[in-house]
Amino acid sequence: MKDPYAFGFYSACLALMVIVAATFYSAVSGTGPARGPEAYFVIYSASSLIEALAVIGIAGVVFKAYGAWKRDVRQHKALSIIWEANVAFREIEIGFSEWFFGPNADQKAGSDMHSLEVLLSGSPFGLALRAFKKQCILLDKVVIKDHWRWLNHATTLDMLARALSTEAFGGVAKSRSPHSVVDFLYVHEGEAWQRTLGEWENLMATVEEQLAALEETCT
Repeated sequence: MKDPYAFGFYSACLALMVIVAATFYSAVSGTGPARGPEAYFVIYSASSLIEALAVIGIAGVVFKAYGAWKRDVRQHKALSIIWEANVAFREIEIGFSEWFFGPNADQKAGSDMHSLEVLLSGSPFGLALRAFKKQCILLDKVVIKDHWRWLNHATTLDMLARALSTEAFGGVAKSRSPHSVVDFLYVHEGEAWQRTLGEWENLMATVEEQLAALEETCT
């Protein structure tokens, strides 16, 4: 924003010019008793005009400063929401690896759907999914003014996470012997798992790209 005091400086310069001009007018017009009041009237009229212009100018500066302040506040709030969404997104990536390939992954094999729901909800992976969903709601309402776009992303990620958990640890795993951590890196070779995993990876890449674009737009 330009210097808010510039208008006042120029107004003062104009007032000084008017005073000098009026004095000069009084001097060149003679020294009669009527010349003094005429010069005073010129100065008074000009100063009234300058005061009115100054009030209008100051009001304009204040309005512009208020608008800039509001934009800065909105931008800061939007960036804060985007950064927190990025943090939750990274926690999803970490939680995904721990949930499916961590030291305790093989212990979940053969769990029924209800048990998996409970385990997932209390895990860092499930907590990260919920935290990201909250940020997505804020992204829709505050940042892009779209009530569905980011919420749809979060909901789809949650659905895919549950589907992957069922395919990895659900009923089909009951007939298997316990797997080691290394085995779990290669055990999910079924067509359904690969298809769902592909959808998960594609959506994660899309979310990461869109978050980066949002951050770039707001900075």
